[in-house]
Amino acid sequence: MKFRKDKDILRFSGIAVLLILVGILMMSFLSGLTYFGIGFVLIIMGIIAIIIAIITAARPKEDLIQDERSVRVDEKAGYHAFWILLVTMALVQSIAMFGRLNLSYKSVSPDIFFVGMLSFVILRWYYNRRGDVR
Repeated sequence: MKFRKDKDILRFSGIAVLLILVGILMMSFLSGLTYFGIGFVLIIMGIIAIIIAIITAARPKEDLIQDERSVRVDEKAGYHAFWILLVTMALVQSIAMFGRLNLSYKSVSPDIFFVGMLSFVILRWYYNRRGDVR
């Protein structure tokens, strides 16, 4: 199996190694449970990034280039997911203004973020399945 060694793969691998080193240094030299948790998360992120770099380096560069149809599917799904997100935020704001619920954006923002991501995934699947993107 031949691995690519271009500058993008090497840069990404270097960042992954730096994440692991910073995590190890943070866990060993800084005291406190918070620093231990942050260091552990950095190490996990670095390991995942190294795995992604190895998988990407094993593929030829031509496999990673998207065709025009998939680019258009992503653009259209992102556009419509953005509008769904704006409508959801407007609904939350109108419910907070006119309803008896005491909603704030701090309490509802994770749900709004989840709605936006889920709508992007569903719309991307739908447009990819439908076939003709205009």
